[in-house]
Amino acid sequence: MLWKEIAGVSVTAVIIGLVELAKRAGLNPRYGGHLAWFLGLVIVMGYGILAETGHNLVELFLIGSALGLSAAGLYSVGRVHYQNYQRKKRG
Repeated sequence: MLWKEIAGVSVTAVIIGLVELAKRAGLNPRYGGHLAWFLGLVIVMGYGILAETGHNLVELFLIGSALGLSAAGLYSVGRVHYQNYQRKKRG
């Protein structure tokens, strides 16, 4: 069970990195959360189907959604804290 938790954290970090790359390539930041959710679904469902993990599509959908939305939330929290830091630094 532990390896799944570790893999989930790693996938979340990968999703955050991919969203940041997409934004630097020109993606409107407004769509970062949507992209994170989509990437979570694609990564988990792709791995689940190709590796034949034994999970059904509903489980893969829920796991992918959880990881993608977790990544979106982590990114948003980091962005808000950074913006607050910048405001305090200026003012």
